[in-house]
Amino acid sequence: MIYAFINIAFALFLAWMAFFVDTKTGNEGKNPVIMLNVFLALACASLGIALFSTASGAPERLSTFFGSFAYVFFGMYIINFGVYCVFYPVWERNIVAQVLLWGGSIWCAWAVFFHFTSVIAASFIGLRVESISLFVGDLATLFPYNWYNVYEAVILFVIPFFSVIIMLLRSEDRNSRLDHQKSLMNAIALIIAWLGIFFIKLAYNRVPMFSALFLIPFVLTQWLLVQSSIIDFLYDRLYLLGSFLKGLTCYIFPSLIVGFVFAVLWATTAAASPMRFYILLTVAIGFVFASSYQLNKLFDKRSGFRTQSYAASFEEALSQFDFSDDPENIVRNMQEIFKKHIGMSFMRILVENGNEELESAYDLPEEKKITISTRGKMFDSLLNQNRRIILKSLLDTGHAYSGVRDEVGQFFAQTGSDAFIILNEGRHIIGVIILGQKAGENIYNNYDTEVFTKLYSYFFVFGYYMKNIGNESIVGVVNREIRMSEQIIESIQGNMDPIKNKRYDSGTMMVHAHNIGGEFIDLIKLSEDRHIFVMGDLSGKGIAASMSMVIVKSVIRTYLQETKDFKLLVEKVNQFIRFNLPKGTFFEGIFALIDFKEDTVYYINCAVPAFFLYNSAYNNVMEIQGEGHVLGFVKDISPYIKVKKVKLNPGDVLFACTDGLLDSKSLRGEAFGKDRLQKSIIENTALSAQNMISSSYNTLLEFLSKELDDDVSVFTLKLLRA
Repeated sequence: MIYAFINIAFALFLAWMAFFVDTKTGNEGKNPVIMLNVFLALACASLGIALFSTASGAPERLSTFFGSFAYVFFGMYIINFGVYCVFYPVWERNIVAQVLLWGGSIWCAWAVFFHFTSVIAASFIGLRVESISLFVGDLATLFPYNWYNVYEAVILFVIPFFSVIIMLLRSEDRNSRLDHQKSLMNAIALIIAWLGIFFIKLAYNRVPMFSALFLIPFVLTQWLLVQSSIIDFLYDRLYLLGSFLKGLTCYIFPSLIVGFVFAVLWATTAAASPMRFYILLTVAIGFVFASSYQLNKLFDKRSGFRTQSYAASFEEALSQFDFSDDPENIVRNMQEIFKKHIGMSFMRILVENGNEELESAYDLPEEKKITISTRGKMFDSLLNQNRRIILKSLLDTGHAYSGVRDEVGQFFAQTGSDAFIILNEGRHIIGVIILGQKAGENIYNNYDTEVFTKLYSYFFVFGYYMKNIGNESIVGVVNREIRMSEQIIESIQGNMDPIKNKRYDSGTMMVHAHNIGGEFIDLIKLSEDRHIFVMGDLSGKGIAASMSMVIVKSVIRTYLQETKDFKLLVEKVNQFIRFNLPKGTFFEGIFALIDFKEDTVYYINCAVPAFFLYNSAYNNVMEIQGEGHVLGFVKDISPYIKVKKVKLNPGDVLFACTDGLLDSKSLRGEAFGKDRLQKSIIENTALSAQNMISSSYNTLLEFLSKELDDDVSVFTLKLLRA
């Protein structure tokens, strides 16, 4: 009975492994290793049921029925194993593979169901298969073989041996070192199965029922195949040494200690006090397991034993990166961060130069300049699939590269890299970060992809910064934060599209309390009758906030080229802030669409501190923004925002400002507040829009009697009287 339970237990384990592989690889069940698990699980389950029926005294034909299914499923497992090895590492099954799979499976069913006569198990003979003789008459005497002997030889040795040989020979024609390693692991898995069969046959002479465990060695083989299918890095000597020491320290020594404690307690305590024996044994096991767990965590933190644990330290270094140095030093410092935490041979940044080309920015003296064209289908294909992290190690097996595999390979060859990260705004590529080979000739893997994806926002800010420094289009060549801040502010003001409608008057003001910050105002002309107005404040201070501000301003203009829906524009900006800017960045402000023809303003409140309407008919100021939600906190902002509108009449004034105007406090600690601002608006409606802003700002300065503590941004729109 115990042999039946063992086989069923391994069937459940194999089913779990199939689910694990499917979850781990995310290929919707297409990984052939999953089918290998399924067939072997069915074989173990069928054999377990056959053994159970024999032990329970069921009719022999029942055990023969399930035993025959066990051999058929095992044969199908071996057929799939052979096809898997022959076509490795390609997963898609062509017509030849399909013919081999179906033909082999049919042969297995034919050989078992038509030539096996009985499958029985007994303690004195073990698992026994009776089958028809291969020959009759005198040939049967000369060659005393039956169909079971042929089936066993073909399934256990012939098919696995030749398929593994073909796999190893084909791996020599590929350049992927990871494929070589995986092919070798698959071959070792088969050798381990053969060794297991050999030892079971030796044990069979002493305990005949051990023959009922003949599938168990292939369970270990299948476990190794699973490891081979999901492994995505190369084993080096340091890793193998670390794994050996980790296994010795965390598993073998604790097991020996528990065994020793058990033996001592059994000899000294078990007979006299069973309760004390169990308590002491439980305490000892708990202590050993806790120590093993802590040792395991310690090993995982050591780079020599787990080379993939750099995410936290890498993110910390990126979050503290200083952009106020010389451009050459910025590149050098970023290279050092990559080399220190990831261990690659080199890192370089390529930026777009305006001619549909990428060229390396701020090359160091020992580096040769690189120029790459963005024309062609490679970048289009990758962007269409939203793939921004490209690894050379996945080039041969990645389905995403099927149409551009040659182009991607040429890019790797031209740049001498093993991975690259595309930095893009929608369809526009601003730059590419290329990464050289890892230390120890290791490869980039799925862990690297996860880390790069998580930290993509930091790379984007770095690339955007280097692009604009290289082109000198926004911030120019700068050495220090103060000099750069002035150029940023001047650039933002100069890039706005002023409102030139004769019936409207507008004004803007941006005053930075500490020379630099994340606030901005932008005016974007859509047509003669429509204008976009955006005012916002991005969280953070100093150069980081200013870079986020420049990026968001550019992204809004980029999205407007492809997005006609006003609400969708805000949703896309929210997603960009959420997924592309440094973690924790958020935007509070307002988006407004001005329709001059209809004298209507459509707006979406993104937590703007104040949005006022002066109604000339009633000579009063009312707050109209309502409830708003900041951008960047949630993935989907759509349920939380609403497009509202306000109709303007001649003499009406719209007045929007950030919290620097409202919350600035006097020496006595009193905030300027909305009441004072509303009063200032009413008193100055006869002035031009710009002078209204100046008057309110001067009133603020008089109230404060000191320097500003926060940035102030103001926008005013006035519909002139006829």
